Amino acid sequence: MVYVILNSSLHALVDESLALCSLILLPGETALMSKFLRFAALTVAVAVLVACGKSQTDQQDLPLAFVPADTLFVFANSEPMPKDVLDAQSRKMQSMWPIVFGMYDKMLDQISHEAKTPIDEKSTKLAHALLDEFRTRDTLDKLRELGFKPDGHIAFYSVGVMPVLRTELGDPAALKAMIARIEQKVGTQMATGKLGAQEYWYVGDEKLSFVMAIQNTHLVITGWPNAVSDATKQALLGLTRPEKNLADAGTLQTIAKQYGYTPYGVGYFDTVALVQRLTTMPSGTDQDLAKSLEIPVEQIAKIEPACKDEGLALARKFPRLIFGTEKIQAGQTKVGFQLELDPELAKQVMDYAIPAPGTGAPAQGLYDISLSIPVLKIQEFWTKQLDAVAAKPFACPELAMLIALKLPSLRATLNTAIPTPFSDLTGMRLTLDHIELHGKDVPDISARALVDMNNPLGAFGMAQLVLPQLKDVKIAADGKPVAVPLPDLPASVPPLSIALSDKAIALSAGKDTAVSLGDYLAAPSAATPIVMRVHMDGKIFDIFGTFIDQIKDTLTAEQLQVFELEKQIFAIDAKLLHSVDFEVEVNAHGIGVHETVDGAQ
Repeated sequence: MVYVILNSSLHALVDESLALCSLILLPGETALMSKFLRFAALTVAVAVLVACGKSQTDQQDLPLAFVPADTLFVFANSEPMPKDVLDAQSRKMQSMWPIVFGMYDKMLDQISHEAKTPIDEKSTKLAHALLDEFRTRDTLDKLRELGFKPDGHIAFYSVGVMPVLRTELGDPAALKAMIARIEQKVGTQMATGKLGAQEYWYVGDEKLSFVMAIQNTHLVITGWPNAVSDATKQALLGLTRPEKNLADAGTLQTIAKQYGYTPYGVGYFDTVALVQRLTTMPSGTDQDLAKSLEIPVEQIAKIEPACKDEGLALARKFPRLIFGTEKIQAGQTKVGFQLELDPELAKQVMDYAIPAPGTGAPAQGLYDISLSIPVLKIQEFWTKQLDAVAAKPFACPELAMLIALKLPSLRATLNTAIPTPFSDLTGMRLTLDHIELHGKDVPDISARALVDMNNPLGAFGMAQLVLPQLKDVKIAADGKPVAVPLPDLPASVPPLSIALSDKAIALSAGKDTAVSLGDYLAAPSAATPIVMRVHMDGKIFDIFGTFIDQIKDTLTAEQLQVFELEKQIFAIDAKLLHSVDFEVEVNAHGIGVHETVDGAQ
């Protein structure tokens, strides 16, 4: 989610960078890198943060021109963000910088305390010195002093299986000067290497290195196994250009046009390309990397043709994960994800999808979640998928064995009869309108809930049989709220009301909530199959912080340290965010996700 960096705090970017590295590196190698990946991720985060503006550069000098056309994943901008967006982010940086850096100072202090080796200690010292360089540069213009280019281009991609970040610089000499100051503060120079005339810095251990280089006007950040050839290192640093690059291929432009993304950030992860690499004997850079990482590639030659074909067929069911910016303006960012499905599978999913309740009207309250849960449709869909697998068994022995082991239990689960009223369930909605915490006392809460189902009156009748409080309640499916008597419950429990329609049951708890229950019950579902919607008001993050304050006496010292960090994160979110909205839809291309972040006014 690199493209929402400027609308989130720096902590989120570091965590995302670490997650990406964990996905890309092999498990064993990830462990080797764990001691200094946070320093690497922080450097990447800063580079991404400052590379979000506009410049006029020759197409072949842009970072995208260095991306291989067959990259496994990529995120890049063909046009950096508009000036008004950058100006707005610069103003936010000024207010949030002290909180962000205080948070990272504590994090690095903890890492320093746990340092076990000289490499650990050096990495954390470097990270502290790096933070000091940015601590007082709380606007994008001030970041130019360090050589960065707020109106630059960026690309994050893979060469083989190794990740590469490439971003434009405004003043390479200023960045070199910053590195020299960091070295002076740490009291030691960063290790350097050289490929021909190209110098680079690196941090690492005996097997892997995290590498940073200034190549002409680009900052390049990558990593490699130390045993790789110079030819592979040159490919990773971009000294050797790919035979076919993504800029010429036009892949991102095609994706942007298809999904309505802006040119400020588009990317994808190619599932089919990954499976092809895993099932084909490596060559070129891949071969060198596999050898250097001591991967037993001879096992690939033993993969049966049927397994290769069926593995690829499965990958083509989910060919790509697409992501991009749908809207960028000073007060709002909207990003999208698309899990592409095979057209036939996408059609099947659409046939069974129904919209979640209330999604045809605006979200409400501090927190509002709607879910589509068509129980019987879900059961029927997965039964058909299992029937299709059983009708055409896999020829690959490993896949056939896996299906033979799992199919009976899955079939038994799906064949289990679902009792009423659960079988009538089609969706749910929960809205938190108000909450006020009072320490250990019961909080003041106002909330509403809705259960979409095929037979609400029948379900209410069953509830009357098991809940004494409901046995004398007289209600009709007319949407009118009726009070629920609570004779045996404490006075602190808020008043409850219930209302029914011909397709749902709605409940309210708290003062003044019953009057809106009829409208809540009648709120329409979306015309398109939005199967999930989540809305959070920015005020809820302050409530989370208050909750941490009220439970801290019950926490251990270790838990308190973690929760205090979370509290700082919530404080950042509460200050930056007016609201966050998240939708999952089913469409002709597969499953789409849309996240809209409205900044605080």
